[in-house]
Amino acid sequence: MASWLSDYIISYKDKQAGAEIEIIAFQVDLARRLLFFKQLLPECKQMQCQFKCAMFRNGTACYCEDGYEVGTDGKTCQDLNECKLYGTCSQTCANTDGSYTCSCVEGYLLQPDKKSCTIKREPNDSPPVLLITNSETIDVVYLNGSRASALASIRGSGIQTLDYVYSKDTICWIESRESSNQLKCIKTSKTGMLTDEWIISTIPNLHNIQQMAIDWLTGNFYFVDRISDTIFVCNYNGTVCVTLIDLDLHNPRAVAVDPSSGW
Repeated sequence: MASWLSDYIISYKDKQAGAEIEIIAFQVDLARRLLFFKQLLPECKQMQCQFKCAMFRNGTACYCEDGYEVGTDGKTCQDLNECKLYGTCSQTCANTDGSYTCSCVEGYLLQPDKKSCTIKREPNDSPPVLLITNSETIDVVYLNGSRASALASIRGSGIQTLDYVYSKDTICWIESRESSNQLKCIKTSKTGMLTDEWIISTIPNLHNIQQMAIDWLTGNFYFVDRISDTIFVCNYNGTVCVTLIDLDLHNPRAVAVDPSSGW
C-alpha cells in the first residue's frame, strides 16, 4: 500500500456536545488533512454517536468499544453477543454485558487462555487413543502415532463405518460382504488390547448401510440406508429395529447422535 494511504488517528473533544470524536483519515499533506477534518467534522457532530465517530475517506460512521456493536439506528451501542461467533469458546459460552465467559463441560478443564478446554485426567485413567480405519483395517493408535499394542489391528473385509461405545469399552463396525453386510463388535482394554470379537447377526437390511452412529447412553445403533433413503434404529442386541425417518430424505450419507440432548 502506498504511503499516502496509511491510516492515522486524530482525536477531537467537542466541549459543547461533551462527545469525543476519533478521526481516521489518510496520510496526505497537512493542508489536505485539515481540509478533510473541517469538512467531515460537522457530519460527525450531527450523527451524535454514543461512543465515537470515525471519519473515513468516503464518509463517517459511528463505532463502539470492544464488546459492543452499533445498533440499528447507526449511532447507539448495544451488547455484542460473542457467543454467536464461531470459535469464541471451545465448549460452552455465556454472554455478558460487553463481554463473555467460557466454561467447560464436566470432565474438562478450562485452559489459561480462558477459551479452550482439555480433558481432566485422573491418575488411573488410560491414555487417549485414536481409532483409525480404512477399508481393510482398524487400528487403535496413541496420539503420538504409535500403536496401542501389537494386537491393536483388525483385519476386515470392506469396512464401511465404525463407532465406539464408551460405557462398554467396545468398538463396533460394519463389514461389507458379497451377499450382505455384517455388524461386528470387539472389546477394548485400557492398554488398547482388542479381545472377544462377536457378530450381531439379528439386524436385517445391512447391505446398503455405509454409515452408523451409536447412542453411548442406551447402546442403540442408528443406521443410514442410502438406497431406501431411510434412517432406522436397533437396540444393542439387534433384536428390535424401528424406522425413524423414511420421508423427505434424498441420498443420505451420514448420521450423528447427541444423547445428552436426546437427539
